[in-house]
Amino acid sequence: MENLLIMGIDTRPMVNSALKLDYKTFSVSYFKTVDFKMPFREKHLLDQESVISCGRFEENYSPMKLLQLFDEMNDDSDDEIDKIVLTTGINANDFCGKFEKYKKIIYGNKKTEKVDNKFKFFNSMKNKFDVPLTFQPSDAYELNEILQQHKNNQFILKPLQGSGGLGIFLLNNESLSENNKGNKILENISYENYILQEYIDGINVSSSVLSSHDAQKNLINSRLITEHDLGNDTFEYSGNILPLDENSLKMFYSKQTNFDADELNEEMKNISEDLMKEFKLVGSNGVDYVLDRSGQLKVIEINPRFQGTYELVENVLGINLLEAHIKACEGELIEIPNARPYSVKKIIYARKQVNIGNLNIPNVFDIPYQGVKIEKDQPLVTIISCDNELEKAMDDVKIAEEKVFENID
Repeated sequence: MENLLIMGIDTRPMVNSALKLDYKTFSVSYFKTVDFKMPFREKHLLDQESVISCGRFEENYSPMKLLQLFDEMNDDSDDEIDKIVLTTGINANDFCGKFEKYKKIIYGNKKTEKVDNKFKFFNSMKNKFDVPLTFQPSDAYELNEILQQHKNNQFILKPLQGSGGLGIFLLNNESLSENNKGNKILENISYENYILQEYIDGINVSSSVLSSHDAQKNLINSRLITEHDLGNDTFEYSGNILPLDENSLKMFYSKQTNFDADELNEEMKNISEDLMKEFKLVGSNGVDYVLDRSGQLKVIEINPRFQGTYELVENVLGINLLEAHIKACEGELIEIPNARPYSVKKIIYARKQVNIGNLNIPNVFDIPYQGVKIEKDQPLVTIISCDNELEKAMDDVKIAEEKVFENID
């Protein structure tokens, strides 16, 4: 039996998949939640059982801290790891120095700089695919010059690297004139770490793709939901609806649409597979798009790792996505089953500091330990539902959300 290590911010879904396979499973993660099924051995950064507050993820997490836990796990065990699978929050480039030797057993992408760096990604894409206008201003003066040259466009400021929609600001062009140098958004910005990108008004959609070194298969497409879709000011990732069809396209989008879902799915399939080939990506990867109001599909970014749709893909296709990922890295692409029911995911954020009660509620996952505090704007729980009817799946999400809020204060 081989030893499989899963590393990332939240390894719970992948560990669940690994426990169904013939591996001795190890996990190194940031979170360990109430519903985390224990593998053979695990280590985590946030020990909810011994803290009052869970603190702020962005202040407490780094890939190096995960690698240090991995080092401690090696010291405590005689088991030699045979395969490493990475999830969100860490990539192969982080394996440097004493950890360099482990790159050869990483099952997934070894070089992701061209897609992780959003400006490099744009520059390599702009002559081949339809992408938003993207710039990397060196200072506030250059940013204002760009805005003046593109007065008919609205822009967002987003991190050069990062995921989950964190740290994205929608800019009001009129408020960023040289006469308003005190704009609060820009006061603490390090321009070398941000890009300026055209804001596309439309529907967020996403592809989940499997790739070997020689072939690519689009698994399934989804409707992607952000906090902005839900009427909030931020752009944090909030969930998905699978599969992508006329019903899921209309959800959380008030403007009238007449898009052909079959044509859209086919276009996304072709572009996503081309992108995997273009960047030589292997395993499970994702592509995010915005479908603008005229029906034009804009490529936004590639996620060269497992996506937030992980459990939904397993629900809808009835597959073990971890197994499919490993097989793809070894050169075998699975047959893709037909999509079955709808599956819906929604991440609930704490909009104030909250005290956690008993959240063992149907359809609720990533459950914090009872008695801890979750800080404002941090993720609280994940809700996942599955049903043959989208309305029923959405109702189940709403019921679970109401029960969550009944059990926090």
